[in-house]
Amino acid sequence: MFRFVVHRLRWLARVPGLPQLFDAALLAWTGLAHPARLAAMQEIEKRALALPGVRLRTHRLGGTEFARGPRELGHLHGNGLLDLRVGRAQRDLLVAANRAQPHHVFTESGWISFWVREKKDAAAACELLVLAAEVSD
Repeated sequence: MFRFVVHRLRWLARVPGLPQLFDAALLAWTGLAHPARLAAMQEIEKRALALPGVRLRTHRLGGTEFARGPRELGHLHGNGLLDLRVGRAQRDLLVAANRAQPHHVFTESGWISFWVREKKDAAAACELLVLAAEVSD
């Protein structure tokens, strides 16, 4: 469903509040159907706050945004999809090493996507978040 909405109904993102509502529904479903995934997502948010200068805010397209100053490092969707800005060179290395996938929409950009599916994925996601924070410096 997420893929369909993102790829086919992208225009709905321009409706004020709708992306946040959709993401809240994803988060509720994740909590009900995949509690271990939700726990991993909460761990990522907790560890993100421990990084210097990183704060959480609501992302414009739904989910939790990780930001340092005015710059977005990435965001975590309610279904466990983590998108991070790492630059094209790092993206190529991470994808080649099978540590991440190209961004689920902007495949040729400097963004990556990483699926958080279970508790053990939190550590790898946090490593990628740290890398995104280093790249943004």
